[in-house]
Amino acid sequence: MEGPSLSLLRLPAALPCEPSLYAAAMERGTRRRVLALELLRHEPAQVRRFDASQFGLLTAHVYPRGTRERLELCNDWHVWLFLFDDEVDELVEVGQRPAYLKAYVDACLAVWRGGALRAEATPLERFTWDLRRRMGRLASEPWMERFVHDVEDYLYRGTLLAARHWTEGTVPDLESYIEQRALDSGVFTAENLVEFAEPGQELPEELFRLPLVQRLRLLCTRVVALTNDLFSFEKEVLWHRNPNNFIHVLRVNQGLGLREAILTAIDVINADTDAFVACEELLHASRLADPRLLGYVEGLKAWICGNVHWSLRTGRYSSPTSPFPELRRQASP
Repeated sequence: MEGPSLSLLRLPAALPCEPSLYAAAMERGTRRRVLALELLRHEPAQVRRFDASQFGLLTAHVYPRGTRERLELCNDWHVWLFLFDDEVDELVEVGQRPAYLKAYVDACLAVWRGGALRAEATPLERFTWDLRRRMGRLASEPWMERFVHDVEDYLYRGTLLAARHWTEGTVPDLESYIEQRALDSGVFTAENLVEFAEPGQELPEELFRLPLVQRLRLLCTRVVALTNDLFSFEKEVLWHRNPNNFIHVLRVNQGLGLREAILTAIDVINADTDAFVACEELLHASRLADPRLLGYVEGLKAWICGNVHWSLRTGRYSSPTSPFPELRRQASP
């Protein structure tokens, strides 16, 4: 019997917009940089996995109107997140060594805050320094401060907490996990790039801090992060025994079978999507017609929709043993 279909996920209606045509160019540029920095160490298996992931396609979907230079930076940051995530979630020597991971995180954050590279800087630190330098030339200081703050939350309040659960073999309660996942997904940082990808779209603080905008940000983050847990369940839980996954948390906390946990997860995600749409309607009714704000909300919707479109096409999650029929069919020869 086939498992539940990912088509049960509801997506918000968005303005028609084709993915950026720079996908292939972004892919080549990022690939060249990560190989030059030895982030993949030229190992054939790692390079094949990187190529199969098609990260440029994700960036093309979620920032469809960005300029090429800025999109390459967005793509590089996405790759930074995925490579770091793979190290922390899959490598015991990283994810289950709290002191080592804390020092690793501290070193990367020091670079994001404008510090110099250490003499013994890791490839990821050098990649961080390159990103910080290039972003700083294009973004305003207030935007950079917001971005770095969200990176800090991602690493300290998200990643380190998730790593502690993996190290100690503990499973958080449902509410705590949803809060943790919003942070350790890195989606807040990616939402900031909605303002960065296209020149002139940075939100002034008075718009960014509106309660309705903050609510939309949180709901988008939850939808994208928990949806990613569906696609990555097999890799994270079944292959690497990592407890930080929404389906696993539901199974443990509510005593559910796999099918019931998946359906419950989809119901929670769909409820957040419905709440996002309701908030969007309130925003339009409020007559806050600043085009930057309206463009920002479209960018959040592009993330919700683009994340699903890319996850169904990338080779990152396809597997002949996936619980989802769409991912099994994709893995078929």
